[in-house]
Amino acid sequence: MCASELAANAATHSRSRMPGGTFTVRATVNRDLYVRIEVQDNGGPWNQGMIDPTRHHGLDIVRALADEWGIDGDHTTRTIWARFDWSDQPGRGRPSPQA
Repeated sequence: MCASELAANAATHSRSRMPGGTFTVRATVNRDLYVRIEVQDNGGPWNQGMIDPTRHHGLDIVRALADEWGIDGDHTTRTIWARFDWSDQPGRGRPSPQA
């Protein structure tokens, strides 16, 4: 869901929406620790203060679900990424606390 939201943002809000524009979706799976997704777009103006209560806000979904997220780059190329840590399962991810 978050990869879809980030890709939709690139296609809607960056220069990637222009004729000939592109964006790239990448996923990295660290089997024992996390999954990281990122979308690199063609940049463009960034207006973090733009709030329209009638529209959905994909980054709000990403913020709510990701363990960590960020935006790298500038008006030329931008990468938005999110990392999802594995849950505390025995033998996977972060060690479980001992009782």
